[in-house]
Amino acid sequence: MKAFVIVGLALLLALAIRFCNRHDMKAQINFADRLYQASMLTAAGRDELLRRMQQNELKLTRTDPFTGMRQEIFGTNRASILNFCAEAFQTEMMYRMPTLESSDLFIAGEAADSKQQQAVQQKFTDELQQYAGDTAAMLRHRYEQLPARCRIEDAIPAEDSLPTGGWTIYPPLGGPLTSTGLHHWISERRSVWGKTRTRTAHDLLAVGLLDQATYDELQKQLHTSPNLTEFMVCAAAATVMQRRETSAQDQAQQQQWLRKLEQTHQLSATQRQRLARETPLSQVTSLFEAVGYCERGCIIGLHQLPRQPQALYPVLFQRVQMLLPDFRYSGLSVTTHEQVERPTLTRQDVTIRFEANGRTYRNTFWQAYFRDGAALDTTEGAQVASEFHRSINQWLADQQSPLRLYQAHTPDARSVYGSERLGLLALTEGQRQLWGTNGSLLSQESHDNRFSSSGIEHLLATYQQLGLFAHLSAAEIAAGRRKALAGQKTSLAEILTAFPRMLYVSDGETAIPPTPYAALTRELAALSRGGFVPTQVLDEFGLTYPSTPTVLFGFTLGRKAYRARLQVKSDWMDSEATDLINRALREQHGPGEFYACLDGEGLIFLTPRQYTMLHQAQPDLFETPHDGAEELAF
Repeated sequence: MKAFVIVGLALLLALAIRFCNRHDMKAQINFADRLYQASMLTAAGRDELLRRMQQNELKLTRTDPFTGMRQEIFGTNRASILNFCAEAFQTEMMYRMPTLESSDLFIAGEAADSKQQQAVQQKFTDELQQYAGDTAAMLRHRYEQLPARCRIEDAIPAEDSLPTGGWTIYPPLGGPLTSTGLHHWISERRSVWGKTRTRTAHDLLAVGLLDQATYDELQKQLHTSPNLTEFMVCAAAATVMQRRETSAQDQAQQQQWLRKLEQTHQLSATQRQRLARETPLSQVTSLFEAVGYCERGCIIGLHQLPRQPQALYPVLFQRVQMLLPDFRYSGLSVTTHEQVERPTLTRQDVTIRFEANGRTYRNTFWQAYFRDGAALDTTEGAQVASEFHRSINQWLADQQSPLRLYQAHTPDARSVYGSERLGLLALTEGQRQLWGTNGSLLSQESHDNRFSSSGIEHLLATYQQLGLFAHLSAAEIAAGRRKALAGQKTSLAEILTAFPRMLYVSDGETAIPPTPYAALTRELAALSRGGFVPTQVLDEFGLTYPSTPTVLFGFTLGRKAYRARLQVKSDWMDSEATDLINRALREQHGPGEFYACLDGEGLIFLTPRQYTMLHQAQPDLFETPHDGAEELAF
């Protein structure tokens, strides 16, 4: 009897699940039909949405608020449907655009004056000549020749105002356009450039994809951000609804994270309770907001700070002293230096100097660029340089302190780093790990006390003893020493590059006319301390980009001519040039050769003895060590 009851209950459960699944599928179909009936999706868009529902291909991307890691979550819910709507608008934007082909089109991977680019420019020039230079007439003719899909947008009345000014359009490098072609998924009664953004938000509420709270939040964004397009409306709505879908998980993670902050003495129990009280229900506090609750952290409103560097940085130093009571400085001075880089563009640098614990600290950094006659933008807060605190961290290293001062940032409509508020936070290296890997949240700082002032002086003595400064004058050595000791240094390369002609640093994209391989040869010869003295340098790269797939490069060393055919690959340098130079040095029994350093982005000339000693004592000059640490799970 008991077995029959169990079987009966199992059948009832199966029927209930099947009924619920059918009910859920019906609800999903209803969303697709409602979007079609509201003239948001075309029939093709509705069918694609239904197909993805049935194939479980709808997804949302959840960004872990504590590690910055992204996770794709498949399933049908309001957030994933809104994600599809955002994709549909983005795809439709490309559907309604003409094929990009103009005189200023950048062809990815091609040099600015490559054959393909020159052909595009020539076609534009020839067409313009047909209209006697009348650009407007030529563009009208081009518009009349466009396919009908490119005139959809012009036929839609503007229900919302469009922002003044131009648009910069970046075609997607992947996704629906390039993988499966153009798709017409958005109704021709709906704009993709922002002319129907208010109606779009209202219709998303009407079809049931938004709740009232999310709609109200969108309305605020629509009133404060006139540049929103329909794609942005859907994407913003998806983000908010996604937070609702994952709020329980996010809150549990936050509580775990806050407990870890308390256990590592970053957050007091009182402040953790205060943060919990001040966080709205069903929401999580952003990592940036948590900075303001930390024992050695604060958040500063940039609009409340003076704009002039001479007044700005003394205020910030006072705030730092509140976080680091042992930081007792004196003689603080802030000076500015202006340099005209172009006829209408001026660069401003700032030097901060102060004394602490019997040592003078000096740090020079870039502050801002100014255009002649440009009005001051009063809508932004004070501009705080990303390196203003480096001399403070140098002082911390000199005290052998485990702490470093970090800048914390939160994005806004103007910048990923934000222009409204700034956070300051002092952390140990272990505490820093709890803040995840989001590179835009906290500044990058080094906890390596090898780079204290006394440590740098020891390194400089070692380099001089090894003969690395043998080609420098006494004045160059003295200036380099001052530069190496100014501000915090975080790597051996920073110390070496304080001196002229020590390292050749390049990202490899320097094959730019004129004669880049001849320029490379001159630079390497200059830093070789007389060990590499080539003559009769040959560089067929020439004064403009070559039209041939290879160019001849060569030189004479020790009365022997060396030649190599180098590949022309846009602006990428062919490493065969350096290989040829090192082969010549070995064959001619040179005193040393050029060794790769800085993870392959630099070259340094060393004798075998110098290389052996440096590679053993300072391997991170040549390759960044990896400790194999895994991403934090929370």
